[in-house]
Amino acid sequence: MSTRTIAKFRAEHEIWRKDLAKVLEMPEEELERLETAEEVPPEIAAKIIEAYHLPPDYFTVDFEAEEVKAREAVKALPKSPFRYFFGVSFVWLLLVGIVSALVSVPISIFAVLDFTVAPIYTYLVMFCAAVIMLVSGVYLSSYIRKKTKFYGDIINYEFLYPYLSSMATAWIGSLFNLLWSSFTSVETNLAFGPFLAFLVGIVGFLLSALYTAWLLEAAITDPGKKKDKMLYGLFGTAVAARVLTFLLNLAAYGVRDRSGLFYGNTALSFLLLAAVLVGVLVGAKKRPNLGKLWFVALPVVATLLPELVTLAASAFGE
Repeated sequence: MSTRTIAKFRAEHEIWRKDLAKVLEMPEEELERLETAEEVPPEIAAKIIEAYHLPPDYFTVDFEAEEVKAREAVKALPKSPFRYFFGVSFVWLLLVGIVSALVSVPISIFAVLDFTVAPIYTYLVMFCAAVIMLVSGVYLSSYIRKKTKFYGDIINYEFLYPYLSSMATAWIGSLFNLLWSSFTSVETNLAFGPFLAFLVGIVGFLLSALYTAWLLEAAITDPGKKKDKMLYGLFGTAVAARVLTFLLNLAAYGVRDRSGLFYGNTALSFLLLAAVLVGVLVGAKKRPNLGKLWFVALPVVATLLPELVTLAASAFGE
């Protein structure tokens, strides 16, 4: 229990020590000594309460508990959770996209200036973008907890939001590459390339926000058949999207043009996705005490390990 001190009172009401000393008719030095006391003497408390028209229990009530209640009182409980989550996800993805774009600015400048950039720098930027996306999930869950009364697994899934969202919509970029490679003439590229990039980017952005909203809704759903059904749907979508991404990449570049690194990384991504799936759907129920493994370690490794493999292959040769 935390009760108010005289120092806390002065800070809350912005009162100078010399002014309070006059009200209490005591030297400032003595008042300064009383300010450090954990409890305010009853006679002093009574004078302050009377002089400043404070509640009778001002110096005895647990003010920290009151502050917690006040914060909880202003939290909202949206009538349509999915719509609320979609809006929050939309803004979250927009901010993450802006930060990631800023990270890639040097590479873009070099490309405009027609400077040669080693592939490792491009892969390094991609790795940094993956880290930014991963960490952003923590801020997403923290924001929702602060602003709403939603609980459930909001915090537990903070690393799943960026990982599964990126898995479920990775095919959008592969589709763009396929469409772009289908137009081989310079005139066609100039005419349709920017339009395709914009269209595919908008569609991918909206789908990613919708998927994240779906995942957030699953996070607040009470444990049971409904939650399990939602999680199976989410992971099923992610697996199907990963297969589609693989097929689109093959269609865009051809089977023979793909390197061993591509096939190896693809196999690694599938294995890691399967590990996360089993961890969340099975491990979390069988061994709930290993929550950090299922909800933190596995999604983090699944997000960063493929990027690290690509980065290492670029640095030391495939």
